[in-house]
Amino acid sequence: MSFEKLNQSSISNIHDRDCIIVVNFNKKECNMIKNIGRLVGIKDCIFVDSKNGKTTINNILENNISNDNEDIWTNKAIIFNNINQLKINGFLDSLKKMKIARPLSAVVTDTTINWTLNKLVYNLIQERQALKSGQTLNH
Repeated sequence: MSFEKLNQSSISNIHDRDCIIVVNFNKKECNMIKNIGRLVGIKDCIFVDSKNGKTTINNILENNISNDNEDIWTNKAIIFNNINQLKINGFLDSLKKMKIARPLSAVVTDTTINWTLNKLVYNLIQERQALKSGQTLNH
């Protein structure tokens, strides 16, 4: 997997649903995220957590979410689907202004749409660690 900054991404429409997938945030944070989304023009939020980890991203986008994952993790993530770059940047900037720690973030791609939530989050964790340490990462 190659690294690409979100603000340089040229992802085409993979799935028609314009939304964000919000992973592992508490109720208060979810309300703040929903409000931030509305401010930047993102109306559709899908809220999931680690118990939904075995569900593919495509199934999450189709509202076909299972909750039978035994592997519990606490990392927070936001996954953007079919959202334009200006809205993504505005959303992430607003998170910072609201003093919400920067979560793991990704954009749904041709590859990741078929991954489970577990696989996507674990890859994001590895990427963040590799970026912090200045290493390259081969998936």
